[in-house]
Amino acid sequence: MAEVTALSPDRPSTDPAQDLFGHAPFARTLADAIRSYREADGIVLALYGPWGAGKSTVLAYVQHELEAGPEEGRPVVAAFNPWWFSGQEHLAKAFLGQLQAVLPVKHKGFKKVGKLLGDFSSALGGAAEFAGKAIGISFVGKFVEAGFKLIGKPKDVPGLKRELSDLLLKEKKRVLVVIDDIDRLAPDEVRQLFTVIKALADFPYVTYLLAFDRDVAASAISAQTGLPGTRYLEKIVQVPFELPRSDRTALSHALVNRLNSIMRDVPEGRFDNIHWNNIFHSGLQQLILVPRDVIRLTNSLSVTYPAVSGEVNPVDFIAIEALRVFLPEVYDAIRTAPDEFVGQAIDGYNTAETRQRARAFHDTWLRGVPESVRESTKDMMERLFPRLESVWGGLSYGGDFVGAWRRNLRICAPEVFPTYFRLSLAQGAVSRADVDLLLMQMRDSDHFARQLEAAFLIKNAGGVSKVPELLDRLMDHVANDIPGDAAESVVEALFKVGDKLLSDKDRYESMFGFGNETRVARVVYHLLKVITLERRVPVLERAISVGGALRCGQSLIESLEEEAQKRERSNGESLVSLQDIQALKQSWCERVSELAGDPHFIDRPAIAWIVRGWREWGKSADAIAWWHAAAVDDIGLLKLIAAQASHSRTQSGSDLAWRAHLRVNPRGFEPYADIDALAERLRELLGKGDVSEEHAVAVNAYISAWARIRSGEEPDPFHFDEE
Repeated sequence: MAEVTALSPDRPSTDPAQDLFGHAPFARTLADAIRSYREADGIVLALYGPWGAGKSTVLAYVQHELEAGPEEGRPVVAAFNPWWFSGQEHLAKAFLGQLQAVLPVKHKGFKKVGKLLGDFSSALGGAAEFAGKAIGISFVGKFVEAGFKLIGKPKDVPGLKRELSDLLLKEKKRVLVVIDDIDRLAPDEVRQLFTVIKALADFPYVTYLLAFDRDVAASAISAQTGLPGTRYLEKIVQVPFELPRSDRTALSHALVNRLNSIMRDVPEGRFDNIHWNNIFHSGLQQLILVPRDVIRLTNSLSVTYPAVSGEVNPVDFIAIEALRVFLPEVYDAIRTAPDEFVGQAIDGYNTAETRQRARAFHDTWLRGVPESVRESTKDMMERLFPRLESVWGGLSYGGDFVGAWRRNLRICAPEVFPTYFRLSLAQGAVSRADVDLLLMQMRDSDHFARQLEAAFLIKNAGGVSKVPELLDRLMDHVANDIPGDAAESVVEALFKVGDKLLSDKDRYESMFGFGNETRVARVVYHLLKVITLERRVPVLERAISVGGALRCGQSLIESLEEEAQKRERSNGESLVSLQDIQALKQSWCERVSELAGDPHFIDRPAIAWIVRGWREWGKSADAIAWWHAAAVDDIGLLKLIAAQASHSRTQSGSDLAWRAHLRVNPRGFEPYADIDALAERLRELLGKGDVSEEHAVAVNAYISAWARIRSGEEPDPFHFDEE
């Protein structure tokens, strides 16, 4: 994967081709609106959005679109950032000075306009020379040489304004004045700037495009004037635009892309995808609300992670840095009181006094977390520090767990803890119409399944289908827009088509990506919450018995079992009981046995996982017998060898591209066959030239790993295939 361009929280993107957050289509629409406005009167447009949501990027994209458009209808753009001049005596002088500097340079017909602006500024009480110097444009000398007076005798301000208006009417060239960062100003400067805009808003052929947080600006105006700030703004702004909320999927993709670049050197085996899924969905995702959040977090990681690379668990480090950036009070509580977080629950917690003291401590810092993310932060903290489950839930961990945490470099291991503190829609993108169409079919399982199959056929430039984003977007509607009866139909549809949606490309081609089997299982898991308790198991049993999504069903059952075991330990209620999960396993194995008679069964995605599940949950003899029957044929054996392969990608600091690694561990075949005999048979096939190019890599990987086993070595040590 290519390196991700370095970004800064205060440096917006300027090229729509590098759009990461879906701003370009909105900016294009806004530019078209500005270009198509042909009336002579002045107009004030406003772009409303919270800090960090991408207003500056949209403004940059608007200017890019206008400059790239045809000359006819292209306005003269004058950008003004009042924050550069914050604290100056007279903000109006800076504003007029900027116009005086830019307009004559960009359009020869505005030379006289520049002179009048100089006179106008002088008439208001002083020269605007400092404005040009502050932005690096030397315009003062040119105006003096031309005989323009910057400071002169008092003039008739209304008369100058009329003269300026007449010149602009005669020229008929639209001017676009872009003003950003208004909400960064002090309250008195906000009021001053809007006073200037209000006074000059009626110049003909002048369009103002203002970008600010409406609530911040309204509060500043109210504080200064005592008037309702919102009403005040409504009198100035004729056409307001709300910056579209950042799409959660786009934010997640941007975060994953930048994490891939920053953490490309994570050693093999150090990244736990299940742990990443849990951390991301339980708490991290809720902290990433606007594009600036992605940039702030990844900029921080790009500086801090290299110092501890290889010494920390990468998932835990991402989470702890997110707390440092977004919830610094929580970070400080962890940093200053490690004994309250690390290790397993000690015996003292079994006394009422120690439990009460610990609960009081942790409830105190938790109350300081914003209510909107309090529960999700608590969930993520329990996953980072399992000891907290004994504080809030009564669940304790034994000493054996600490050894595992230490081996995995987890932050909850006391010995490892200090290390963490050293220091328009693109191709294949999902539209709202796609989501709405899918929801329209939610009571028709056949149509719903066909919509997903159609989405799988549409790929972006990287080969990723629309399915990952569509399933992620579907999650936004599960709780509120899919009632119980429709949920049953959707579950059935997902079990019909799920395994047809599996693709390595849809994992974002990285260790941080989630497979579609995880996405399908996650959607079904949450759909079960809106299905009544007595209907859950029958719905799942029917979906399993008639569906073909074996790998997706296997992933769901594994997740339900993990949750049920955890809830049983904490005396909580799970979606499906452990007893019912055993029944689901039986139904799943029966469905596998039915489908195993199909000669194409061996070609199913994730067939190695499916057969392993069949062997572990059902009659192992049946699974082994099927494997032997499939392996009798040489092509069948080669397919089984390739199905057992695992893929990984690495990139060293000096590499310009990713290295792909395919591994086949012979020990994975020990339940089915003698691995020595398999190696001999594969070597014979290679010798006879009976191994196709498609299977040759996996076969050679098996033989190489088998040779290392025979030599007493590990079968697939990290980077062995680069030696």
